[in-house]
Amino acid sequence: MARTPNRPENGFRFGIHYAWVIVAIAAFLYMAGGSTQQAFGVLIVPLQETRGWSPLAITLAYALSSISGALLAPLSGIATDRYGARRVVMVGIGAFIASAIITGAASQVWHIWISYGIFLGITQACFGVPILTATSYWFRRRLGVGMGLLQAAQGLGPGVIGIVISILIVSLEWRVAFWALGLVGGVIMIGLMLVFRSRPADLGLRPYGAPQSEPIGLRLDERIDKERAKAYTSAIQGTVAFWNLVAVHFLGCVGHAIIIIYIIPIAAEAGIKSVTATGILTTLVLVSVVTRFLTPVVAEHLGAKRTMAVMYLWQALPVLMLFWAHDLWHFYVFAVVFGIGYGGEGSAFPIINREYFGRGPMGRAYGWQFSGAQIGMALGGWSGGILFAMFGSYHPAVAMSVAASGLGAVRILSLNPKEGVSIPDWEESSTGAPAPLPGARSPAH
Repeated sequence: MARTPNRPENGFRFGIHYAWVIVAIAAFLYMAGGSTQQAFGVLIVPLQETRGWSPLAITLAYALSSISGALLAPLSGIATDRYGARRVVMVGIGAFIASAIITGAASQVWHIWISYGIFLGITQACFGVPILTATSYWFRRRLGVGMGLLQAAQGLGPGVIGIVISILIVSLEWRVAFWALGLVGGVIMIGLMLVFRSRPADLGLRPYGAPQSEPIGLRLDERIDKERAKAYTSAIQGTVAFWNLVAVHFLGCVGHAIIIIYIIPIAAEAGIKSVTATGILTTLVLVSVVTRFLTPVVAEHLGAKRTMAVMYLWQALPVLMLFWAHDLWHFYVFAVVFGIGYGGEGSAFPIINREYFGRGPMGRAYGWQFSGAQIGMALGGWSGGILFAMFGSYHPAVAMSVAASGLGAVRILSLNPKEGVSIPDWEESSTGAPAPLPGARSPAH
């Protein structure tokens, strides 16, 4: 697609590149739809009080959501490479609306399993993978800043959405609250999709930071585009680094899922009132927002491998404090220190992917890594309860969290030293057609 003759190089007639518009839209999508799953905790007490369902039955919906998201993430990646991020996100918006409608009408606990467990799992897969993929296409430079803003929004999302849902439940009848959430949220997200684009070439632009000598993009036919995506996926899946990164994402999510879900019960076990203990979780999440933004920026300048290893260790070691934490201030110190590592644990993945695999069609790679993360969240979310039932204490779960995050750091450090892209000749295995420049448009976005 050739650039429109009168269109400025950045997409506007003033100094902001359109890449930052993409970041803003992606951040809202993360906060509005992608974070609803993580705000699930606000539903537990209302559902107990109004429906009489047990916490075990209610929280099964969260585990199902993580598992369904994990299973669908690789398919979401394939669809993103083939059809473009925009179309896949639209499927996620439809699933979000369906989830809100079913939740509002729920009269049996299995309705929640379907609305949250299935449809929000679809939303997670259709938001997480395409949004990361599209954002990476829009930046040649300052990808770390763009991803940092996106990750910060993801960190704020559960808190913001949790407050919104709580206010709606208190102010409105249950059905009206969720139907309003689905209708208003869905309409806003569909409106944003009107100005969202999967790649810079869709607007006749270059990625942010691309040299002016770089052509806008090369349009390929659908067959060649599919062959390129298949060749790229085959190339990266043939590297040890690819599967290491899937395992790393899994281990990191096991490590922090245990803490995020069980920190309030752990504090309660130490004699702290559960209402008071909610401040510990809030502090932890707020601190994490800072390192969610800073870690990709630092990783882009100092190298993602070392940065991620430090953050995984920073997530692992503070958890040891929970073995002797008894007073409220102990837990608040833990929340601040752990929040730093928790925020930086996963936010540099787009940076390390670009360092090792270059700028090919990244949807499938993100899909597999997102799948590993969701399986880790599901395992971490349920293991704490199982271990508590077996041993009568949360200490085994705490030990599991330390071990998982520590092993993640070891796996990161085991990656081969970085000396250029791991798969520089991947396109030689495709059709032999000329390769599009980074940011080139594929036929359907």
